[in-house]
Amino acid sequence: MRTVDWVVFLLFIAYVVWDGMRRASTSKDLEGYYAGGRQIPWWAAGLSIMATQASAITVIGTTGQGHDGGVGFVQVYFGLPFAMILLCIFLVPLYRSRAILTPYEYLEERFSPLTRALANLVFLASRCLALGVVIYAPSVALSAMIGIETTTATFVIGTLTTIYTMVGGVAAVVWTDVKQMTVIILGLLFVCWLLLSDLFTHFSFGQILDLAGAAGKLNAVDVVPAATELVPRTHAAVEAAAESGAATQPSFWENKYNLWSGVLGGLFLHLSYFGCDHSQAQRLLTSKDARSSRLSLLLSAFAKVPMQVFVLFLGVLMWLSYSVNGQPLHFKSVHQERATSPEFATAVAEVKQSFDLAIVERRDLMLRLAALPDGPTSNPELLRDYQDAVAEVDALRRDARLAVILPDSEGKKKDETDRNDIFCRFILDQLPPIVLGLVIAAIFAAAMSSIDSVLNALSAATIVDHYRRWIRPQCSEAHALRAGRFVTLFWGLVATLMATFFGKGGSVIELINRVGSFFYGSLLGIFALALFVPRAGRLAGPAGLVAGMAAVLAVHFTVKVEFLWYNVIGCVAVLVVGGLVALVEPRRR
Repeated sequence: MRTVDWVVFLLFIAYVVWDGMRRASTSKDLEGYYAGGRQIPWWAAGLSIMATQASAITVIGTTGQGHDGGVGFVQVYFGLPFAMILLCIFLVPLYRSRAILTPYEYLEERFSPLTRALANLVFLASRCLALGVVIYAPSVALSAMIGIETTTATFVIGTLTTIYTMVGGVAAVVWTDVKQMTVIILGLLFVCWLLLSDLFTHFSFGQILDLAGAAGKLNAVDVVPAATELVPRTHAAVEAAAESGAATQPSFWENKYNLWSGVLGGLFLHLSYFGCDHSQAQRLLTSKDARSSRLSLLLSAFAKVPMQVFVLFLGVLMWLSYSVNGQPLHFKSVHQERATSPEFATAVAEVKQSFDLAIVERRDLMLRLAALPDGPTSNPELLRDYQDAVAEVDALRRDARLAVILPDSEGKKKDETDRNDIFCRFILDQLPPIVLGLVIAAIFAAAMSSIDSVLNALSAATIVDHYRRWIRPQCSEAHALRAGRFVTLFWGLVATLMATFFGKGGSVIELINRVGSFFYGSLLGIFALALFVPRAGRLAGPAGLVAGMAAVLAVHFTVKVEFLWYNVIGCVAVLVVGGLVALVEPRRR
């Protein structure tokens, strides 16, 4: 980065930290620290909900997902609007009719203290694990930007966010989120303008859509799983597909993204995340009344899916830009460094020779396909050659990654995906001064907007549901507030350490949903049991919750099912077991 980019970057990050810390005046008690005094405007709470999701994971992981896999990932969010409407109908009135600081307080009232404690522990485990992924995502950008280790970057981001969250509480979370959301939208719009300006020198907008669609990048709705899979015919592509399992069509349950998993599995995922996960549900408790809480949810309901499509489409545009202008063999900085070392140079040179020929052939076929007056489908043979060239380049990129990876103890090499590095590499190479600093600042600010809300929620769940409930029930507000700030610091340290563990995972946007899906179905199930099974009592709650978690783990280790369905499995297991126990336990008075 240039000096001016550093200045822009550091000034913005300093402003975010200062803006969060100055909210300490609104956090004089637990009501202020964890609920903002119930005075947060609905639009600010709604933007904060979006900012928590539209984080560095959205910027880095989703654009990389769009580059490699197209816009099909958006199907995960097809259930979101329906989920928000259901939450407005059922859970918002339930929460706002009580003076609670966490949703799990209601579970004690409805079932028992044990149910509240178990649900709270499920939340703490899921959020702590997922938070590690959230902290890791922007660390990729920082390590690529200034060449430091990702672990060092992780500690920098985790420390800065922990400081202002510990001081300012949920008010700091919401109002910094509003500013961070504005900056990230402006940054993404500029990147979109830059990409389109370049591509319009080669193609019309219709040709851009035709070429992306022909490459399988616009598969936004997949009704029949695997129907739109490209089947490569070239040797390298077939070999890579066979090794990764892509050569065989997955079953309905094994297909990762399709209309049904998005609407059904995604519905359960979002119902639990926004309604039962305190990192999101806390925003429903900060507004002044139930109407304001509903409006904040509906803002996210109707803005999230279009935004997700836009960010995925940015990834598709980056793929087209690289296809026309040439692309690096490696996107990940560490892979680029290894490729120049004597240990890997020979293997990389062999792949690079084939790769250079393949990207030239892909570009030539792309230009010939775009020149067809009646579109790509008017020449099926040329279209098929183009699809083969696309698959060939992808296979060679995989070979190039494997060429710089040392084998494990069993002599096998595990692919280290570079999907999370694609956006970082693009902005570092293409963005002009000042704008580069602003966009990188937006990535970090967006990361903070996700981290801060989870830290505050983890602190609230620990203090309200455990410390004041079991350890020091008679402690003063001042004592509880001091303990809350200390616990925020503790969770910040734990989550930062977790980030170093999850750093070697695949796509961060996929990984965080995968982690959450282990827990979310069971959390949703216990609230559904409370609402829709009136007979369920003290035993039904904990029995159902334990059964839900056990069912997900059993399916994970025995049956090949994609992670979105874990949400359905966990919820159904809680309802079935909890309902059966309710039939035999004494009826509640």
